[in-house]
Parts: sequence; C-alpha cells; structure tokens
Amino acid sequence: MSFDSNLNKDNLIENIPVDEKSYNSLIHLLRKKTGLNFEYYNKTFIEKRIKSRMIRVPCKTLNQYYDFISSNNEEVKKFIDGFTINYTFFFRDYDVFELFQDLFIQGLRVSRKDIKSNIRPESSKLVKFRTKSNAVKNFHRNRHLTEKPSRFYVDIFIFLNQLSYYKKMKGVKSTDNCINIWSCPCATGEEPYSLAMILDNLETQVPRFPKYRIVASDIAPEAIKKAKIGIYTDDSMKEISDYYENKYFSKQKTHFGHTNVIKENIKNKIEFVEEDVTKGHKMPYRYDIIFCRYLLIYFNRENRHKFLKIIENRLNENGILILGKTETLFDSWGSLQLVDSRNRIYLKSHSKLFQK
Repeated sequence: MSFDSNLNKDNLIENIPVDEKSYNSLIHLLRKKTGLNFEYYNKTFIEKRIKSRMIRVPCKTLNQYYDFISSNNEEVKKFIDGFTINYTFFFRDYDVFELFQDLFIQGLRVSRKDIKSNIRPESSKLVKFRTKSNAVKNFHRNRHLTEKPSRFYVDIFIFLNQLSYYKKMKGVKSTDNCINIWSCPCATGEEPYSLAMILDNLETQVPRFPKYRIVASDIAPEAIKKAKIGIYTDDSMKEISDYYENKYFSKQKTHFGHTNVIKENIKNKIEFVEEDVTKGHKMPYRYDIIFCRYLLIYFNRENRHKFLKIIENRLNENGILILGKTETLFDSWGSLQLVDSRNRIYLKSHSKLFQK
C-alpha cells in the first residue's frame, strides 16, 4: 500500500511543529531539489503544502521529511505536483470567456447574431454540481449581465482595432502577424483548451479569421503531461455547455464509466511549456492577451511586484491582462489600467487617457 493511500490521521496538519532552523534547512533542500523560487510565495502557503505532503508520507517533523525527501526522487515529483494549485475546469468563470469571445466578435466587426455559440452552461448542469438555490441564483443573475461598463469598451477598442491589421498583413510571414495569447498558469489545460475551442468555433464561422497562437505554461510536470494527453473526468466538465462538449469532445469507455477526450485539432492549437515563470518566460513572444488567474494570491507582497514586472514586460502595448476574480491590482499597477472591475481585466497603456 502506498503512503498516499494510508494517511496518518493522528498526524494532523495543525499538530505539525515548525521551527525556523528546520524550516530553512528544508526550504534550502527543496529549492535545490525542485528549482522552485520559494521566496516568491507566502510562507503560510509553503508550510501548508509541505505539511500536506508530510501527512501522506507520513512524517511527524520537518527533520523527518528532510531525510525522507533527500533520497526519494518520487517524493520530489509529488511535492511539486502538490505545491501547485490545480483546481480548474473548462470555462471556469464562464462570463470571462464570454467576454473573451466578444472581444473578437466586436473587433472583427461581426454581428453576434450571426455567430453560433453557447458558452453559458445549461442551468441543469449547474444544479448538478452546486446547491440548487446557488446554481439558479447565479444563472439568473448572470443572464442579465449583457452590458459591459462603457469605460471598458472605450479602452478595449484600442486592442480590438489591432485585430484588423491582419488584413493588411495577409500573406506576410511574421510573428507580428499573429495574435498571441498566454495562459499562465495553465494547470492541466482546461483554461487554454477553453480559449482554443472558442477561437476554433469563431474561425469556422468568420471569413479571413486572424492567425493566433496560444501558449500555456505551468510549473508542474504532471499537470503539463496531463494537459498534452487531453483526457478529462466529469469534474473538469462541470461548467462546459452542451454546445462545446458535443462539438469538441468524445467519450471513452473505462472500467469506471467514461472519460472525456478532447479532439486532436484543439490539442494541436496549444504550445504547452513546463516552466517556473517566476524565473522568466521561456518563449520568445510578446502577448496581446494574458490570462493569469488565481496565482497572485499565493505570492508574498514583495515578490508579487517582481512577478508582475515579468508579466507586464511580456504584454504588448494595448494588450490585456485577465486576473482571477478574487485578485486585484486596484485601479492601476505600472502601465496596467483597470478597465473591468467585475472580471479583473487590465489594459496596458502608457497613455494618460486611461489614467485617473
């Protein structure tokens, strides 16, 4: 029986002692073993991740875990996978993906009524995975959110107008002739695949659709491996609409029921990269859209600034940054200006027009 399947119930997380000397020694070893930039993260977050592995090994003290991981490469891999946050599913916060779709529809001067698409999951699906009252309340609340803040559209049209340049560049082989999108962190691939499905759906309906590139990066090797395979359980499908599920997935029978297999043409649209983005980005691109959702909340204040500089430098002028709904840079950060407070969307602009 593996350690992971036989948790020590007596060795609860809150009962594990942490002394500074043992903690620093373990962090030094973990940094050497994993290459992770632990200084970027809140100490309480790091401690929780360490303890969650300790109760599975099991180890009762930091020194015991130090000895265990020193000679156990398999535990190093499990620690990295446990350290990262992989709670995700397709079209998480689906109104953000509706907005992403609307950017392209508006920018390409296409009538929304001419586009066949349904990102919003059916209410029956929401009820299945949420309490009935919360699911219905959320569904009806978001049904009426059809109007975006006027300031958002004023600002974002600068980005939208950039989409039209591809017509002038048609046939020119250049990386500039491409809309670059970065999903960071991408976890097991649900977010970048959601983006790819939206763009593929539009591409089949809009003549002369612009070229685009989707890059997805994550620190966890196992997460990237799973993303490349593209096979998902129903947990990942809990907020995908029937429209996108039927169009882009097939069912695969297993001994335990079935899995959901994403189609090859969508898999081929993503460039997956294993990397610790706090050390910089491996790819040579600058991006028009960056999704960086639910990562900043785990960074400490000082190094959050350093990480944001990496993101800001990779974002094109008039490009947009999309954060998680529980994250905020307030009204601005550097050249990043808030343009949609509900969806935590920022536009990169040095123009005073967008500054208060």
